[in-house]
Amino acid sequence: MGDSFLAIVGAFLILSGSVLYLIRNVMARFGVDGWAWLPEGNQFKTYEHQLTWSKVAAGIVATTGLVFLGVLLWPR
Repeated sequence: MGDSFLAIVGAFLILSGSVLYLIRNVMARFGVDGWAWLPEGNQFKTYEHQLTWSKVAAGIVATTGLVFLGVLLWPR
């Protein structure tokens, strides 16, 4: 893989992770209920639970981007 490809993919994944977190944070904060199909009383319907999992999902994506950039910047 080329160095420019790794840089583009890494930057894209970091940006995607940030946007994923921001979108889920806004959805949880404003009560957009995309989880209506879940049974009542489910923990995932709470703001705190959604915010926690949005951080986890965004962290996975952003960390993958950092790994791509780390591979790019690793001395050879």
